[in-house]
Amino acid sequence: MDDATRDADISSVLGVAAWPLVARGPVVDRIVSTLSSASTLAVVLHGEAGIGKSRIAAAAADALQQNGWSTLRLSARTSLSALPLGGLAPLFASERPDLGRLASDPLALLTFASDRIRSLAPERQVLLVVDDLPLLDALSLHLVAQLVQTGIVRLLATIPEGSPVPDPILALWTESSALRIDIAPLDRDESARVLEAALGASVAGRTAETLHRASSGNPLFLRELSLGAILGGSLQAVEGVWQLVGPLSGTPALRDVMVARLQALTPAELDLIERLALCSRLPMAQLRQPNSRQTVRRLESAGLVSLSESNGVVVAALAQPHYASVVRSGMSLLRVEDVLLEQADIASEGELTTDEAFRVAVWRLDAGRPSNPDLLASSARLAQLTHDHAQAARLARAAIAAGAAGADIHILLADSLRRRGEEQPSALAVDEADRRNDAEPTAEPVAAQIAATRALLLHDQPGGLDAANSVLDEALARYPDQSESITLLRSMMLFTREESGSALDAIESLLTPGRVDTKSQPERAAVVALAAAPALAAAGRYSESEEWVAVLRDALPSTGDRAFVLFTTAITAFTGGSLDTARQRSLDTLSEAIQFDDEVSTRWAELLLGQVTLEIGAVDTASRWIRDAISGAQLTGPRVLLGASLATLAAAHAQAGRFDEADATLAGLSDDEQMGRYYRSLARGLVASGRGDADGAVGLLSRAASDYEEAGELHHASGLFFAAARIAGAGMTNPPAAAEHLAAALEAIAARGDSPLFAARASHARALVERDADELMRASAAWEVLGGDLFAAEAAAAAGAIARAAGEVQVSMGYLQRAQEFAARCAGAASAILEVSVAAPDVLTKRERQIADLAGSGLSSQEIASALFLSVRTVDNHLQSSYGKLGVAGRKELMKLLGSRS
Repeated sequence: MDDATRDADISSVLGVAAWPLVARGPVVDRIVSTLSSASTLAVVLHGEAGIGKSRIAAAAADALQQNGWSTLRLSARTSLSALPLGGLAPLFASERPDLGRLASDPLALLTFASDRIRSLAPERQVLLVVDDLPLLDALSLHLVAQLVQTGIVRLLATIPEGSPVPDPILALWTESSALRIDIAPLDRDESARVLEAALGASVAGRTAETLHRASSGNPLFLRELSLGAILGGSLQAVEGVWQLVGPLSGTPALRDVMVARLQALTPAELDLIERLALCSRLPMAQLRQPNSRQTVRRLESAGLVSLSESNGVVVAALAQPHYASVVRSGMSLLRVEDVLLEQADIASEGELTTDEAFRVAVWRLDAGRPSNPDLLASSARLAQLTHDHAQAARLARAAIAAGAAGADIHILLADSLRRRGEEQPSALAVDEADRRNDAEPTAEPVAAQIAATRALLLHDQPGGLDAANSVLDEALARYPDQSESITLLRSMMLFTREESGSALDAIESLLTPGRVDTKSQPERAAVVALAAAPALAAAGRYSESEEWVAVLRDALPSTGDRAFVLFTTAITAFTGGSLDTARQRSLDTLSEAIQFDDEVSTRWAELLLGQVTLEIGAVDTASRWIRDAISGAQLTGPRVLLGASLATLAAAHAQAGRFDEADATLAGLSDDEQMGRYYRSLARGLVASGRGDADGAVGLLSRAASDYEEAGELHHASGLFFAAARIAGAGMTNPPAAAEHLAAALEAIAARGDSPLFAARASHARALVERDADELMRASAAWEVLGGDLFAAEAAAAAGAIARAAGEVQVSMGYLQRAQEFAARCAGAASAILEVSVAAPDVLTKRERQIADLAGSGLSSQEIASALFLSVRTVDNHLQSSYGKLGVAGRKELMKLLGSRS
């Protein structure tokens, strides 16, 4: 395939010719409404190159044109714009006027231009759209200002970055008749929406985040980076989800844009830009070139350099990081080496802090002059502590190549590679660490860490828990002094494999009061908290779990693994029932993991987000996150999450009523795999219920729940009992037998702790058994606090159905209105309780409902009678009957009731 064909194919995939104008609707609406007002004569759009000013202006002009306006579009970027009236040449093209004569007579010029515009758009409001307004010649600018001031046209113009509003147009501001709008970069969610609209498929969260950060939210850069990544094979669709599998490079067009801007820099400015491109950021004190402060000021004004302050030190960095790769690609190898070594020498003049020593080591390595092995090894450890796993692996390899001895540097390399999803190279590094430890035995903590890393690699493989446990058993026998760290790791592994009861049993002795002093032993306490917090929450011991979460949050600023700590607080909130908190902490985990290429934490965060949003009831959103996890697990691992992700997707399909898709997904899963058992059972129960076998569904879910309860896995036991109770509560089974048993089981589990989640499940199930509308509404309120929108909707809907059956029609409608409000947040969810409750027969006849709805909307009896070809008397009789059935006193109460319902 030649380049032209490939470009054409990619253009068709991305829609490059018409890159979607997503997320700019509010700005377009503001422009349209402002120009439509009587007082505003002009709107000017400001923003950096590529931010979308021209696209937004065009969209606003199209909208006004659809409203009956006439639009005239000009660009100051033409070759004629430097000539007098050259920018307005398209306006005069067919008339061939004597521009020389008109240029010398301002009044004649204004009269001619006004007549010309009126002839093009008689009796219509005219919008003049001008791209890059300041680039027009002076005469054209004055004429445009006169046309605006005399009301002949309204002006919509774009202003290039760094250019002032021309004086003739600026004069309009003194009359308060013009508006400036600054076009902001896209935020992360907006960038993701643009990418998905362009690519026509789901984009993995990590990919959207990476592209957003690389483009700084600039739509032009976002487009060209995406296109370049596809052309270079770095952006690929995996399992229907676009994933970034390699480095970003951008297109030649993007590089041309950047190079053109760089060519306008002075030698001193380019020198400083090159230093920042290579060194990322530099304190002002380390910029030793002549007049460097003035140079920085100019570049800051031009939007190329940003300044920040940290601990009293002013630091300069590129304002647009995507320029760095273009700048580096244009530098010779010798120039790169000279700059890096010079900055390394400058930074080394004084006593180096740990961070500065790390940066110097990296610069020397980039220059091909690596430091001594000890400095490289310590820098690798610092990179690992700051979660920069790619840099840690690179520095560790450099340290090994430079002769670093010992097993610890190899195990550091293994851990960094594992985090990046490079399982095979990580395993090889562990093997090498083992060999070195056998040759020269290291301290027990390092030896135990070798075993722990090997166990984690095994744990990341399907069916690898038994092998991982064997490795830990051997380590426990060989290194008894490391028993605490080994036991804590085992507990965490057991928790992830749905054995939270065993996980808690393994560490229960550490949780006795006084065993771990959180004040004097904060680091040890934080490690214990990583295992204790989620296991306690799963056991229903909510208050205790929150105490350990507080320990983790105190440790977060100084922790060596922020992503893991954030994930633990997220899964603890999820297991404890605080769904909104769990969602936000999961998003924080994902952002942290993406920033540092931590593929393992990214995958866990994606899956947890899917499970959290599924529990909330937002099934469509849940499916998207789960597909991200599936695609990522296929691409970079860990493979162990693939089965769990597919099981969760099957449950999402079933919750959405897509039973064939759920069955197809379940068919590819093995019941031997421990991870995913809960969601496999949940999916099968929901499918059976959805296909009419409610008794079979309740039996299946109850048996699975009992197995979990017997194993001490209370969180999942409670969840499956509750799923069965919801099916029974929908009226599809025999309530006295099945529902009573389920409610009692949930109450027994809730009584074993203080979990608000367990309590909400139990009270909801009991209210269904008792057919108590008031208790169901209290359950709905409890779910609202926890963030369970779907369960809140179901409880309110069930209360509404019960109230309606009791003849409390007005109360029923209020309850059902609440149910609808909650259900509206649950895109994609299908619920038997909602369907049964809302589909109950209307207390009004068809004609009564028709007339009541019209009266509720504010129509008089006469208007209703005319619309329906009835007598006024007939209308009033129907209304009187409806008042009695609905329990309202008259038309005002009817309007209030039906108005709130609609």
